[in-house]
Amino acid sequence: MMLILVSLCLIFFALKELINEYQYQKQKKTLTSLLKEEVIKPKTTNRKNNDVAFEKIIAQNSVAVSFLNRFQDEQLWKVYAIVVILGILFLINSIFDIVNLDETTLIVSLFLIAVVIIIIPERLVKAQTAKRIRGVSRDLPLVIDIIAIMVKSGMTVENSFNYLSTRTSNINKDIETILERACLMMEVNGIEQAIDLIYREVPSKEMRMFCTTLKRNISYGDSIYITLLNLSSEIREMQRLSIEEKIAAVSAKMTVPMMVFILFPSLVVIAGPIILKILSMPVFNN
Repeated sequence: MMLILVSLCLIFFALKELINEYQYQKQKKTLTSLLKEEVIKPKTTNRKNNDVAFEKIIAQNSVAVSFLNRFQDEQLWKVYAIVVILGILFLINSIFDIVNLDETTLIVSLFLIAVVIIIIPERLVKAQTAKRIRGVSRDLPLVIDIIAIMVKSGMTVENSFNYLSTRTSNINKDIETILERACLMMEVNGIEQAIDLIYREVPSKEMRMFCTTLKRNISYGDSIYITLLNLSSEIREMQRLSIEEKIAAVSAKMTVPMMVFILFPSLVVIAGPIILKILSMPVFNN
């Protein structure tokens, strides 16, 4: 009974401190952004920095990613998480009496929990980041078509960015956040620096093709309407070919499972009666 009470107290206080720390950091970040505007400085292109920048973008649209990002940076949160998980394990063991708790078991449990706390959040953030990048690449052709129509109707690229930065949440919230950041940069340093910002922060081949096309057309004054339509068609064709490649690869991946789960059982069904009949012959009985 005493172990159960201790476990419940550990879980309660650790969860309380973890939630309080998260709310404090969230309020601190909000106040900092209100009192001091963030200055976005040009940086050299680096894949790791690009992934971190995009993680910050998607964190604005996902509470889970925001929490996991902060969790990776705050060592105290990891201590609280270890206490919570250890308390839950103690509680379960106290109720069901699964194992005998000794010094070795406690050390092994702490080590395994620490490994899980360190590895799992990073894996989850990377998986969510890759998923959001695929979503941005998938929805980008539609946004490009909208920009092309707006340019054709007489709007500039700057105006189309400003317009779409508040109206693309129904298409893709991450694209809306990307355009919002680009508009902040555009107000200070112009459209070319805004395009460079998108190019650096979004590790997507389709998005970088879009940025390269925009910069080329802005620099040389080409007809951007036809170019954007061709670009959206090209991106859709690339995505279609990628899907076809994945479908074609399924048949090769299914070869071994088909042999194990279909071919061998079929051989047993077909050859089994014959083998049994042969074994029942008088020659084998003798």
